Amino acid sequence: MNLVQKSGTRLLLCSRDGDSLLAMQGEVFRASGYEVVATAFKEQIQEHIENTDFDVVVLNHTLSFSDRKTIARKIKQRNPNNGVLVLHHSGSLGNPYVDLAVDSRGGVRSVLDTLKRIEGMQHARTHHRPAAEGEYVVVADLNRNYTFATDPVCELLGYDRAMLLELRIDDIVDGSTHVAAPLFREFVGQGMQTGRIALRHRSGRKIQVKYSAMAEPDGCMVAHWEPLEPSAAV
Repeated sequence: MNLVQKSGTRLLLCSRDGDSLLAMQGEVFRASGYEVVATAFKEQIQEHIENTDFDVVVLNHTLSFSDRKTIARKIKQRNPNNGVLVLHHSGSLGNPYVDLAVDSRGGVRSVLDTLKRIEGMQHARTHHRPAAEGEYVVVADLNRNYTFATDPVCELLGYDRAMLLELRIDDIVDGSTHVAAPLFREFVGQGMQTGRIALRHRSGRKIQVKYSAMAEPDGCMVAHWEPLEPSAAV
């Protein structure tokens, strides 16, 4: 299920070198229905960022870490809802301005699936702002991928936002898929759910929370958490 129809989404594809790789990546995105501007020179990148509001900016692995961080920061300063995708296996580490990163060596489908996830994040940010207001709030899609998380959620679980949004519900629920999947199926069927559940901090320790979740008509799942003190979680 595609949550958002995004044919014609505008991409700015940035590289360090004007080589055949850049041309190939551009053609892959165009063949998948995206409008693509591909550029390999810092001056052109700067001009495009300043003068055109691209939906998603794709930074490929040929750019240095410093360049990726500088470009991503400028993009988010201009429009926080513009998406930033890095084609590098660790492209989100140390870069708080990146939405998601993917290793392009994983194949075309992996890259396109990640790009679709960024579109889902943008949808969650723009269409569920009232529902997502609160301290500990997360939004997930029908594939149990996280698409939105508040700062307190990231701090509670020990992840940078980009790292957390690369995860699925199964990755942080204690007991993994055999616990998360049946709960999620029940939740989708009922449209709402409340209860208690154990989450896993990045370090591995368990965190008990009370939760209240609502399934929105567009397929976004909005959940509010209330962390429990150890004594209250028994």
